[in-house]
Amino acid sequence: MKICYLYLHRMAGRGSGRYMQSLLTYFKAKRHSICVVEGMRSQLKVLRGIAVKYVHFPFQIPVYQGRADVKKNVKISGIPDSQLFSLIRRFAEWEVKMNERTGIDITHANHVSILPFSASLAKKINHVPYVVTAHGTGMLSSLESKRNFEIAKMGLEESEKVIANSKFTKSNLIKDFGIQKNKIKVIYPGVDTDVFKPASPRVKKAIKRKYRCTGKRVVFSSGFFTEEKGFQYLLKAASIYEKKDPNIVTLITGQGDYQHEMEKLIEKYDLKNTKILGWVTRKDLIKIYGAADLFVTPSTWHEPFGLVSVEALASKTPVIATKMGGIPEIVTRDVGETVESKSGSAIANAVLDRINDDCWLRKKGKHGRERVIEHFSVKAGGRETEKVYRKAIR
Repeated sequence: MKICYLYLHRMAGRGSGRYMQSLLTYFKAKRHSICVVEGMRSQLKVLRGIAVKYVHFPFQIPVYQGRADVKKNVKISGIPDSQLFSLIRRFAEWEVKMNERTGIDITHANHVSILPFSASLAKKINHVPYVVTAHGTGMLSSLESKRNFEIAKMGLEESEKVIANSKFTKSNLIKDFGIQKNKIKVIYPGVDTDVFKPASPRVKKAIKRKYRCTGKRVVFSSGFFTEEKGFQYLLKAASIYEKKDPNIVTLITGQGDYQHEMEKLIEKYDLKNTKILGWVTRKDLIKIYGAADLFVTPSTWHEPFGLVSVEALASKTPVIATKMGGIPEIVTRDVGETVESKSGSAIANAVLDRINDDCWLRKKGKHGRERVIEHFSVKAGGRETEKVYRKAIR
């Protein structure tokens, strides 16, 4: 197949960017012909050997949702019509040009926002079918104005299929956009289980030595440092379980402006065994996942999916997570435990109940990796996406 991907931002960091990387990895390995049209230049190894068109604009590329960790961002709902339709037109034009140069069998537009409409315009010219993947922030952005909503809805309706990244996202597509349920296919984003895997005893020992927690039980959490990610409640939990069990160490990786507030809470609670590591290399991140005894996802917003939980489970690390959005579809009783959001005491109780139960940790860790391989791996997601592509082409 000849596949064209449309992506507005840089393919790095957040969930949809990593989702794109997993698809490119899968379809490159299957030797399909791939081209990418993107609005922000990505410097990624996975793009080598792929035809990439970086679409330059004389204005700042808007974001789907404003975030505290993004300076001076402009939301799509806040840009003038001239800029909005310039974005739509240019992506459509470049899809048509890519089709003229190399031929395209299927186009895959990411985010329920402007790019599905670009694909629908291109389809009127080149008759190339397209599918859309719905991620959470694009949907929220599309509900912020009548203009955004109508463009998003038209782009969805003209598509051959809409891929939802969770059952939670599917329910919102039906409720908010009126999309027929038989048009939506739930395909979970995948992680590379050859990369995210259990750590060897030697690696565990080295990581614990590096981060000064040798002989300790490790609670790990990771993500962008924003208020809605709920790290403040994990820190409240740490203030409870540290007092009851000084053998527990909490490691947190990530980055964002909310780190300053987190550091103030560490000082306020006088946390001795809690460390904000900030940004770490991907190599170290993978090792920490595998060296941890428990992973905590303390999110306070309705996460459409929750990739960090999957990465932890792939590493054979059980997860304690809040019951928000699509997270309970990942963290079942077989692989961990879910608790109420915005409750430091609920997280603390779950940690204290499980952190020293080696039998529970081994059992849930084993089931977690098995669950990821079956439902949340790059191969599982790629296979299901490939079926969608072939059916759309037919």
